[in-house]
Parts: sequence; C-alpha cells; structure tokens
Amino acid sequence: MLAIDGWFVTFDTLIFTVPNVVLTLLLTTNVLITILVYCNLCKRCMITVIKQRLQVYGTPYRSTLDCARKIFVQEGWQAFYYSFGTQLILNIPYQSLHFVMYEFTQDLLNRDREYRPLTHVFSGGIAGAVAAGLTTPFDVCKTLLNTQERSAVTREGGYVRGILSAARAVYRLRGFIGFFSGTTARVVFQIPSTAIAWVVYEFFKYVLTKNWQHSHPSHSYEHGTPTPTPLVVATVTSSAD
Repeated sequence: MLAIDGWFVTFDTLIFTVPNVVLTLLLTTNVLITILVYCNLCKRCMITVIKQRLQVYGTPYRSTLDCARKIFVQEGWQAFYYSFGTQLILNIPYQSLHFVMYEFTQDLLNRDREYRPLTHVFSGGIAGAVAAGLTTPFDVCKTLLNTQERSAVTREGGYVRGILSAARAVYRLRGFIGFFSGTTARVVFQIPSTAIAWVVYEFFKYVLTKNWQHSHPSHSYEHGTPTPTPLVVATVTSSAD
C-alpha cells in the first residue's frame, strides 16, 4: 500500500506542477521513486519466498511458520533475499511502463483529464497488461530464485543466486521461450488489479480536488500550467489636424 501511494502521489504531483512532462522525465522519475519506495522490499521478499514455496506442487512445508523455520535452518537467512535485486530491477521497468502507458492511453481517450471512470478503467487495464507482459522475464527469474526448483538447483550444482544465475538456469532448462512462461496468467492477473487501482485513485482525486478546481478555473490540469490570459491590445485613434 505504501508503495502504491508513493507512486500515485508523486506521479500526479509531477503531472500537475511540471509543464508538459515529457517521456524522459517520467521514466527517470519513476525509476527514482521506485527505488525510494521499495525500501520496504525486505519484508516483501521474505513473504513472497514463503508464499511461493508453499504454492509449489508437492511442497514439503506444512505451514507458514514451518516453511520459514526450515528455510532459515537449511539455507540461512540469505535465502529470503535471493530475489531482492531481481525484484527491484523488475519494478523499475514495470512501473515506468505502467505510468507511461496510462498517460499515453489517457492522451488518446481523455485528453482534458476529466473524471471519466470508463477511460480510467480501460487505460489502467492496458497499462497493467503491457507492463506485466514485457517484464515477465524478470518475474520468471524472481520466481526461480524464490522457489529454488529442484531441476534448476541440480543443473546449477547448487542454489541459484542472483539474476544472472537465474537467467542462465531458465535458458538451459527451457530455452528462450522459458522467459515468457506464465505471461498470459500474469497479464490476466494485472489487468483488473491496475484497472481498479486507477479508477479508485482517480475517483478520490476527483472528490478531494473538485472544489479546488472550481475555485481555480484558470488552471489547466492537462498541461500543468495556468491557461494564459488573452492579450488585450488597446488602440488609440487620433484625428488628423
């Protein structure tokens, strides 16, 4: 929740205050914000490792506590953070693509940036689908690092550690196509998630800012700059002597 709040608030602040936010600025900003917000990644990495190992078919773990205890005893605390770097790398392009695609779609469907739920749902879904699909290779590597699949561990001669080691194991086991395993499921999962997130965010933004916008009618949200006041030129005619 903290990460989502940080992305949305920072994104909207920039769009609102910086005139004509360009693609490069948006990408750079999302990279920095993702890094700052993901200081809570330590907690998420541990939870994700336990969740995914419990979800693996034929898992030897009986419960969450049993899983955490056995991982700690057998592999050490480092096992909870094998995918830390991969998770961070994954979220940089994901969030960058996510926000860029949302703005691009909004430029096509809702250029005046009014509150129109259907456009927010559609734009959010498209943004999530594109971002999820293009970053699937990172997610595949992250899952392998978290689950330490037996075939991969055996092939590598030990635990898989780091994104390069994971990428090498995926390629050896399944070839290039292996990097896009689960793409459909990942995209289908993200479409409703991002669509709901954006329409809820836009709704509360509309409710909280509509009074302010009515009191500042000269401000154009689309460009983030005040609408220029028309220039009035006074002409004085003089009579001939």
